[in-house]
Amino acid sequence: MGSLLFLSSWAFLMGPYQYATHLISGPRLPFTATYLGAIALTIYFAVGVSLESNLHSVEANTPQLHSTLLTLLSSMVQLVALVWYLVSYFPMGSQGLRFAARVGGGRVAAWMNG
Repeated sequence: MGSLLFLSSWAFLMGPYQYATHLISGPRLPFTATYLGAIALTIYFAVGVSLESNLHSVEANTPQLHSTLLTLLSSMVQLVALVWYLVSYFPMGSQGLRFAARVGGGRVAAWMNG
């Protein structure tokens, strides 16, 4: 729900048609595919019920997938795509993110090595 509200807020600010064309433009298409795919996978892995099993009886032979690990992994992909999207709008955002990752990685490595 939060992801839908996030996308809706940008659509409200930019205008729905302009935002939709912006999301499917060349530079934004990898984000759009990754983010929307991760949202769909997160819901699929979290709920784990196929549409066919809802339309037919409970005893239908359709595979149902409900996995906490896969839900966690797909939500991490969703979060990374969201951060990538947000950082792309800030001036020097990607450089700042690389610097923070380098400093944070150095701190984690120092902590792990004792």
